[in-house]
Formats: sequence, C-alpha cells, structure tokens
Amino acid sequence: MPSTAKQTIVLLDRYWHTGDIFELRCSKPPEFTFRPGQFVHITCQGMQREYTLISAPEEPELRLLIKQIPQGRLSVLLATMPMGTELGVSAAQGYFCFQPSKREPCFIATGTGIAPFIAMCASGVRDFTLLHGVRHPSALVYRRELSRAAKRYIPCLSAPGSMADKSQVFRGYVSAYVDTLLPPGDYDFYLCGLRNMIHDLTHLLDARYPQSHIYSEAYD
Repeated sequence: MPSTAKQTIVLLDRYWHTGDIFELRCSKPPEFTFRPGQFVHITCQGMQREYTLISAPEEPELRLLIKQIPQGRLSVLLATMPMGTELGVSAAQGYFCFQPSKREPCFIATGTGIAPFIAMCASGVRDFTLLHGVRHPSALVYRRELSRAAKRYIPCLSAPGSMADKSQVFRGYVSAYVDTLLPPGDYDFYLCGLRNMIHDLTHLLDARYPQSHIYSEAYD
C-alpha cells in the first residue's frame, strides 16, 4: 500500500480505557483541518492503518481511539511505542460526517466504531439517539459524555453478566434493540462498526423505517 502520509505528528500521551482499547494523544500539525467523523492514515515503520479522529477540530491536539489486536502489527506498535515517537499522518478523509436535518439522528456503533460519534459529540452535536453495542460494560468508552449529550443513550451488551444499573442497558445486539424497541419515526441513521453488522442492519432499517436516511462506515 502506498503511503498517504503528508505530515508528521508526535505521540504525547497514551490512555488505556480497557485491557485492549486505548487512546493516543498526539501533536497537531499547523493548519491541520478536519470535520468530525473523518479519519486519517497513520504510518509508522512502513505500516499504515486508518483511524478515526475523536477530537473536535478546535482542540489543540489530535486524539485517536484504537483497539489493540494481537495480529495487528501496527496497533501493537502504537500500544507500546515511547512518548515522543514520530508518526506519519495523512490529510483527513471520509464523508461520514453529521448532516443536520428535520429527522431525528440515530447513531448506531459497535466496539470502537463509536469513534466518529465521540468526535461529533465533542463538536457540539446533541439530542441524538445512540446505540453502542459491545460485549462488556468496560468497553463503553466515553459513556458519561455521550449519555449527557444524547436524548437517548442505550448500551447494548452481548455478553452475559451483571451490571449495577440493569435498567439502563439492553441485553442483546444493537439489531435486536432496533427490531423490538426503537420507537417508530423518521430518522437519519448513522451506522459505524463491523461490516456484517452494517449489512444486516441496513436491510432491517430499510424494511422498518422506509422514510429514513442511512449513512454508514464499515471496518473489518
């Protein structure tokens, strides 16, 4: 894959949300611009990967949400490299950005697919419905900030277990919540997460909410 890196950023800090999900805080190149929801290509030691920015455009630094995958060479490197390491970064890309309309926004994410919605929330988007599908509650990153901004925030937990505020979570996949509990209406659906989830959910939304619009961004 040819490198798309155009500028250099410096690793400033690393924060672990869970045992395998972490956040990188990096320097921001002069005149670097982006829209909430866009992604960049990060390049290091000949490896390259797309990551969505979770910072707001006006923030002085760039922040990325990353899941460390054992077979993912770059994510393992980013999880261990020392502060001060230089990384290549491309210009911001992508069209998965919030588009205000008269319809109610409904954000649906699985895992770290929550990243673009963190950026949108940090940029002032409010009064949305948000479904975040994860296995365990520890993976509900930015739960407090997102729930404060949302009209409805529904964690969807697919793994069995207990949680103190059981009334505040849905036990099952995001598709099951949409199929049984999402109120009727005309929505702007924004889907981000695993490709299979988006494929299956798109068919369900087309059938149940035919007047709604669907925007999606998938990853493997």
